[in-house]
Amino acid sequence: MVRLRMQRFGRTHRPFYRINAIDQRTRRNGRVLENLGHYDPMCKDEDKQIVLKIEEIKVWLAKGAQPSDTVRDMLGKADILEGDMKAKWISDRATNMKRGECKKARKEIEGIVASLEKMAGDSDADLTPFVNSAKKAFNMVQNTLSLAKDDEAAKCLAAAKDAMSKAESAKPAPAPEPVAEEAAE
Repeated sequence: MVRLRMQRFGRTHRPFYRINAIDQRTRRNGRVLENLGHYDPMCKDEDKQIVLKIEEIKVWLAKGAQPSDTVRDMLGKADILEGDMKAKWISDRATNMKRGECKKARKEIEGIVASLEKMAGDSDADLTPFVNSAKKAFNMVQNTLSLAKDDEAAKCLAAAKDAMSKAESAKPAPAPEPVAEEAAE
């Protein structure tokens, strides 16, 4: 099978990629069937970063060539993909956006768990039920990450925030410091 993939050129800390049609079994820098454009991530002008030979790419796609994930993303953004390939790209992109939301929720819950553990260590009150509740929410959000269930991740985040607010209300208020009275004469 023919793949549309990138071939790295350039030097250290200055990458440059050619987009090529290559036999799937060929190594990364192996024999190229056809050069289809290039990608220069270091170029300041975004219009010049990606240069594609659109007609040649469409010919290869019509012959059944499969783009790599990165090249497919480039082709999708350039609106070159058609039919099932475009639908698959759109659904994958939506899934990745949901996965990003799950990662944000996980990071926020991780911070809540850390602050609850710190509060539990500093406080005399028993905050372990709230810490355990937040840890349970963290474990649940870990499971939503692979499935990209952003609505469940939002529920886990709400549960962790709820545990945090309950822990803050359960924490005893610090004793007021004695006020030094001045001797009145």
